[in-house]
Amino acid sequence: MENKKPSDDFIDGYPPQHHMLRDLLISVEFPDSALCAARAPVVPEICTDRGGVHVAVVATLVDVLGASLAIRAVYPDWIATANLSIYTARPVVSGTIVASGRVVRAGQTMNVVEVDISSESSSSTSLGSPVGHAIMVFSRLPRKKDTLEVKAGSTDATTFAVEGSGLRRHYLDEVGVRILDARAGIAEIRMSEYVRNSFHAIQGGIIALFADVAGQCAARAATGQPMITKDMSIHYLSQGKIGPFRSKARVIRRTGDTVLTRVEVVDRGANDRALMIAMTTATL
Repeated sequence: MENKKPSDDFIDGYPPQHHMLRDLLISVEFPDSALCAARAPVVPEICTDRGGVHVAVVATLVDVLGASLAIRAVYPDWIATANLSIYTARPVVSGTIVASGRVVRAGQTMNVVEVDISSESSSSTSLGSPVGHAIMVFSRLPRKKDTLEVKAGSTDATTFAVEGSGLRRHYLDEVGVRILDARAGIAEIRMSEYVRNSFHAIQGGIIALFADVAGQCAARAATGQPMITKDMSIHYLSQGKIGPFRSKARVIRRTGDTVLTRVEVVDRGANDRALMIAMTTATL
């Protein structure tokens, strides 16, 4: 097995020692200068009550992959996630989730990353089985004095995990998700070091978790069926730095076996500033 360096060799000072990216045991590698792959093992703590991995966890893996590519594409500038769309064919229930992608457009104001999502059996050495696809758009930000340093030319494999990393309870509990009103998709998360990003704002993967959980709760309440989130299209509007952060959801469309829901997340500590608008599709 290839040795992987701790993430402190990848981005200076981020993430903190106890952080959601470390507990998800994410690793990143660059097979070549243009291609990036990110992996995370499937464990029960990241799965829904129906057995498959939460789509938001897959979206977090995609976000890490996309950022790893976009940061290198704009170096020495920096990036912020603008949009993330993820579509899945089936849930991942075992083995390893793998996101593989490359930059398809590197512009002066934005970068676009395309990602293939697959699952690998723990005993297989062949290519993974396709399970989904994602597209990310990153805004390009001018470098500031406090912008983190990244080893832009490095192609070494990197892992976020350190000694003691790994989930000991369900991911939603570790993050601190509180469901206040399932029918309305109202959930809340308080700000902590565990969920912050390199801007000291709430991490993009946690915003995706809001979309997943809130949309799923609203879909289940609307149908009385154990729906799970399958697809998400997320539009990031602003950085949330105060908290608590709260979601609300509204069902837009119901068919025989799917529910389309609009989810919004606001920063309650910043006069309900809108952080995200998402459209989620839940299905049986």
